[in-house]
Amino acid sequence: MLLYDGTCGFCTRTVETAVARLGADVDYEPFQTADLAALGVSEAEAERSVTWVSPDGRIGQGSVAMARLLRASGGLWAVLGLLLLVPPVSWVAEAAYRLVSRFRHLLPGAEPALHRPLERRPHRRT
Repeated sequence: MLLYDGTCGFCTRTVETAVARLGADVDYEPFQTADLAALGVSEAEAERSVTWVSPDGRIGQGSVAMARLLRASGGLWAVLGLLLLVPPVSWVAEAAYRLVSRFRHLLPGAEPALHRPLERRPHRRT
């Protein structure tokens, strides 16, 4: 599962792109509507960055979350995801993620997910 900020248009657009292009069998959910306690994620963590929760309960945030999403997508995406987890690339990826994350509400995007009816929100690919 990928938890994202449902009040952020840029975040919503990014998830829409992932749903359309990556082909991963992943649930995408705004952290604001998720049962964070059941997932083992604090609200502060979810507010700070995108969060990946693997089926075995492992949690990754920021660029690690994005790398794990790519790895779950298979093919060349998985290779890119693996590369994003290896230093020094991982250091650059996390710095870039933090920069984009800090200014995400100023970036162009789509109508935020939480402003949409449920059927129009990005969701599971399958």
